[in-house]
Amino acid sequence: MTTRQLPDESGPGPFPVQRLQRATLNDEVYHELRRAIMSGAIEPGSTMTIRGLAQSFGISLMPVRQALNRLVAEHVLVLLPNRSVALPRIDAARFREITRIRVALEGLAAEEAVAHVDADAIARMAAANVAIEAGAAPGEALALNREFHFTLYAASAMPTLVAMIETTWLQVGPLLHVPIRRMMDGAAPRSLPAHRRVLAGLRAGDAAEVRDAIRADLEDAAVDIAATLD
Repeated sequence: MTTRQLPDESGPGPFPVQRLQRATLNDEVYHELRRAIMSGAIEPGSTMTIRGLAQSFGISLMPVRQALNRLVAEHVLVLLPNRSVALPRIDAARFREITRIRVALEGLAAEEAVAHVDADAIARMAAANVAIEAGAAPGEALALNREFHFTLYAASAMPTLVAMIETTWLQVGPLLHVPIRRMMDGAAPRSLPAHRRVLAGLRAGDAAEVRDAIRADLEDAAVDIAATLD
C-alpha cells in the first residue's frame, strides 16, 4: 500500500495561531488545530498546507505533517486531489442529525455539572459571556463561546462524555461562525438569553433549568445555521 503524504506547498495559515516552542510540537499542533476547529475559527471548505501552517506556528514541517495526518485519519480533515487538506463541508441533513446528538449529550453534561461546578468555574463562564455581550470580535467571541460551554461540561466529572461532545464539535464547530456573525451584524442574539439562563440555573443549583437552557442554546443556534445550509 502506498502512503499518501500531505502537501508541503507554501501558503498562509487559514486562521491566527500561537507560535509554538516546546518539545511536544506534534501534540501541540494537533490540539491547537482541534481547538481552532471546535471554536469555528476554520470555516468549512477552508484548505491548508503543511508549509503554510508551519510558517504560522513558527516551527518545522514535521510536527505539522504528523498533526494533519492524525486529523485526516480521524476524518476531521480530508486530503484533496491537489494534495492540500481541507475541512469538509457539512450538509443540512447531517447537521440536523448531529444537532440532535449534541442536544442529548450536552444536555446531560450540563445537568450533571450542577452537582460539581464551583464558584470559580461559574465566574469564568460569566466573564466569558460578559465579553461576548460586550461585542467581542468574531474570532474572540467564538473562543469565548467554546470556553463557556466546555467549562460547564468539564464540571460534569464525566470525561468520556466530554470527549464525545468534543467529537461532535469537531464536526459542527466550523459552522458556529454563522450565529456569531449574525450577532455582529446587529441581529437579535438568540444564544445570549440561554447563556444567562445557564448561569442563573447554576447559581440556583437547578439542574433541570441548566439542562434545558443548554438545549435551547443549541437549538436556537441551529436555526440560523440550518438556514444557511438549506
